[in-house]
Amino acid sequence: MFRPVPVPALPPSTALADLATAGDDHAWLAGTTGVFTSRPSAPLVLSWTGTTWQHEPLPELPAPASLAGIAATAPDDVWAVGNTAGHPLVLHYDGTTWHTVTTPPITWAKAITAHHHDIHIVGTGRDTLHYDGTTWHLHHALNSTRENLTTLTTTDPHHTWAGGGGLAGAGPASYEYPVLVHWDGTRWTDHPGPRLARGHIARLAATTPDDIWLGHVRDTDGLHLHHWNGTRWTAVPSPDAPGRLSLHGIAAGWTWGVHATHNTFETRPTFHRRTGDTWTPVALPHDLDRTSAFHVGLTTTGTTTWAYLKTAAGVHVLRHTAA
Repeated sequence: MFRPVPVPALPPSTALADLATAGDDHAWLAGTTGVFTSRPSAPLVLSWTGTTWQHEPLPELPAPASLAGIAATAPDDVWAVGNTAGHPLVLHYDGTTWHTVTTPPITWAKAITAHHHDIHIVGTGRDTLHYDGTTWHLHHALNSTRENLTTLTTTDPHHTWAGGGGLAGAGPASYEYPVLVHWDGTRWTDHPGPRLARGHIARLAATTPDDIWLGHVRDTDGLHLHHWNGTRWTAVPSPDAPGRLSLHGIAAGWTWGVHATHNTFETRPTFHRRTGDTWTPVALPHDLDRTSAFHVGLTTTGTTTWAYLKTAAGVHVLRHTAA
């Protein structure tokens, strides 16, 4: 069962974006405050101290900004990415202070992944950013300007995958197709994904090069799941859930999203854990599984899993520890 942990009071205008961990005792939650208000939006990072979540002091920025992703390799090496004034916003925590990091420009940064000192960032365009521990480099990962990348996962400096989608055709005959590329330590190349005719890849998660989870959106009912075992891709049935299930994400051994009963617009949070070949729902505390929620997310180390969700009562952060 998930158990709640204390969270500082956050304004109703807070939008949650991503979670990152560096071991079982260190975690960071990224988001944005001032969303859909007259105030300038501002990046938000909370960190887990071992007993509670606390605000991280971030650098002052000259323009409104938002965060879209966060990644950590160690307690003193945390990266967050977002956007400000039409440029990517990259923040780095060195164990003492958060700093802004200057990078080449890309179009609307969406996701970041990190392995030791090897960092990749993708955005809504064909260009990616790569930090090799010394210098930032701009790379073309895609051939078409009608393709873009929105999700990343990595296992080591020679195995990083990025997914997204492209647009084919024109007008009423246009359609979206999935895009999957692989970084081998030197360059990006097309990677053979599951046989998907339409839609886009919305989520990637990997533990090893032979254990990759992929979430594919082909219509409006959330993710469809696929798994790579090093030899072939296999479609994985979605968890059973009452009413209408809409999955938002997948991690190694976990899925998360919302479900709604028929003829309602109430979206209740749901988290499932992989047990053998089946998905098992994980209970939520304080009747949260009966409460309408959004901004649902999760990250896991394998033994410790953090989840977040937002309800009308505010932001909730939950912790699950494997027995």
